[in-house]
Amino acid sequence: MSGTKLPATPVLMNAVELAARYAGMDFLSRVHQRQGIVLPEFPQVEIAVVPAPPATRIEVRVVIYTIYAVILDMIHGQRFNECEVEVFWDDQVKGYVYFTEPSDDSLSARDHIKRRASSPSSNNTTVPQELTNTTAQLTDALFNWRPIYKPDAKNLRPYDVFLLALGAIKVVAPFPGSEKVPGAFHVGSEIVDAHLEIYLHQRRVPRKSPPFFRYSDVLAAVRRIPGWELANHRFAELFCSIEVARRPVGSMMMNKGQFRRPVEGNVSTS
Repeated sequence: MSGTKLPATPVLMNAVELAARYAGMDFLSRVHQRQGIVLPEFPQVEIAVVPAPPATRIEVRVVIYTIYAVILDMIHGQRFNECEVEVFWDDQVKGYVYFTEPSDDSLSARDHIKRRASSPSSNNTTVPQELTNTTAQLTDALFNWRPIYKPDAKNLRPYDVFLLALGAIKVVAPFPGSEKVPGAFHVGSEIVDAHLEIYLHQRRVPRKSPPFFRYSDVLAAVRRIPGWELANHRFAELFCSIEVARRPVGSMMMNKGQFRRPVEGNVSTS
């Protein structure tokens, strides 16, 4: 059974952005009623989130995990189609996520593939105020990043870049955006032939005075990686410096292959 085919790039870009906006909220909070997104640059696809009646809210963490799981399934199956995703969590249907072409009745998802997203343990839609307010830190005017391709940068598979960004969003989401990053860590997966390494500026101990390197800064950088590489027509290893109030506070590297712990040094990972 197959729904209308959707273009992969708009699906992936909208998914990264929506997951990042949810990650800017309280991880254990519940989002009210329908939420959705259609990026102006990628208007071919709408992703909408709806709680399962009679509930009027759905947990943020459930949405983030669901988006990651569905994109992983689409990439592995090479099936970018309209679909209705049944969000199954703690043995209950918590809501639905719809991937559709934007239209007045897109939530009907008439031609859809029905999927189920499970918890790890077992037309044009405007961005609602609830999401906009809680993601202020992600668009903080004091934030800046300076990405560059490494001089000897190896090319990466485009899908790996998107999965790595979504995986990093999933890892960072449980931490409050205002919380300071305590030290170096990495994000990777056996199913992705790439990984991210995040460091404090010059790999020092955390700053004792502002500006600090916060998880919201990591999230702000991660969400920009796929779009930056897409705009530069190359998916490859990169390095970026992260600044707050024009002062470097951290850095990030996206490298090909699995993470290898340094033989020497004090790099901590999680």
